[in-house]
Amino acid sequence: MTIPPGAVECRMASLTVYLITKNEERHLAEVLAACVGAEEILIVDSGSTDRTLEIARAAGARVVHQDWLGFAAQKNFALTQCRHEWVLHLDGDEVLSPGALALMKAAIASGRADGFYLRRDDRFMGESMSASHCRPFLRLYRRAGARWDERKLVHEHVAVPGRHELLPGVGLAHFGYDTVAGYMDKLNKYSVLKARMRHRDARGYSFLRLVGAFPLGLVKHLFFRRMLFSGPRGWVRAMQDAFSMFLTEAMLLELARRERSGR
Repeated sequence: MTIPPGAVECRMASLTVYLITKNEERHLAEVLAACVGAEEILIVDSGSTDRTLEIARAAGARVVHQDWLGFAAQKNFALTQCRHEWVLHLDGDEVLSPGALALMKAAIASGRADGFYLRRDDRFMGESMSASHCRPFLRLYRRAGARWDERKLVHEHVAVPGRHELLPGVGLAHFGYDTVAGYMDKLNKYSVLKARMRHRDARGYSFLRLVGAFPLGLVKHLFFRRMLFSGPRGWVRAMQDAFSMFLTEAMLLELARRERSGR
C-alpha cells in the first residue's frame, strides 16, 4: 500500500479543539459537526441549563465542569485539560469553513509556525459582514507556553511563544452577533466589564472621552472598520459599536462619582 506524501506527518498532528460554554445550544451542533476529525473535542462548561451538554456528548466531546472564573481564567483552565500538543480555540457560535481541519493539520505538520491566525467573518442580521472586514484571531497554536491574559476582563488575548502567521483558506463564520437585540445585549455586558477594568487600572473618567466617544467611534467603525460598505446593516452595527464606546465612558463617570461619594 502506498502512503501519500505527508500522510504520516498529518496523522502525527494531533489536535484538541476546546470551547468554554454556558447555554450555547443554538449553534453548538453545527460548530461541533465542523470539528469532526479532531483527535479531541473538549467542552469546559460553567453550568448550562439548556441542551448544551446533551449536544456536546452526542458529538463525542469530552465535557468538564468548571464554575465560572472569568473569560481568560476559564480558557486557561481549559488549556490545562487539553490532551494534545496543538489546540484550536472556538467559541460556541463559531463554525469552521469546509475543509478547515485538513488545512490546519497540514499547516501543523509543516512545522512552519507555532501559531496561526484565522480570519473571522461576523454575521449580522443573517448575513455576512465580509464587505466590511474579516478580522484575524490567533486561534490555532501549540499549547505549551500559551496563556490567556487574566488581567483582561473582556476581549482577552492569548500569548503564544514563537512564530505566528495567517492561515489562508481557513475561516470562521461567527453567528454571535446575528440579531440587533442580541448584539446590544452583549455590548452592554462588555461595556460594564471594560469600565471596571479601566477603573481598576486607574484609567478612569475623562470628559473629553465622554463627549468624543460616540462620534469618534462612529467614524472608526464606518471608515476604518469599513462597515460603511455593508449598507444599512453596517450603519446599524457601527452605531451600536459607537454607543458601546460611549456607554463605557458613561459607566466610568458613574464609578468615579460613586468612589468620591464613598458609595
